[in-house]
Amino acid sequence: MCVDQQNENEMEIGSSSSPFAANFTAGMRVDVVDSWHKCWPFVLKEIERTGRRAKLMVDSDGWLSARQCLLVAFNQENAVAGHLVFSIQPTFGDADVTRVPIEAHQDDLGVRPGFSDGEVRRLLIAAATEQAKSLRCRRLVNFG
Repeated sequence: MCVDQQNENEMEIGSSSSPFAANFTAGMRVDVVDSWHKCWPFVLKEIERTGRRAKLMVDSDGWLSARQCLLVAFNQENAVAGHLVFSIQPTFGDADVTRVPIEAHQDDLGVRPGFSDGEVRRLLIAAATEQAKSLRCRRLVNFG
């Protein structure tokens, strides 16, 4: 199991400051996990174990693409409950070229056996939507 850490990309579910507190089990949290995250090796092994590593854009040196966001739900024991990965890309064609619109495309969503599929999915989709909005994505594609 991965040891918990304080992380600026961490969203505590069940705390009074979380907008999702009323909807999810207390103690569940979602982290944005990348190659620098303390749990990266553990999370990558969990995703490999489920046969979904091909959905991640990881180079030969083990670095996650800067155009992809991986959100991982952990329970209180720091076990991976599920993951959602989305990629961002610019869209061209707008008349205003000063600010190119960005789209977020959901690439994969997986929930581990033994966890509530519906609950973990809702948690991950809500967190991914919030993350995509913080990246100023104008359009979410296949979220949900």
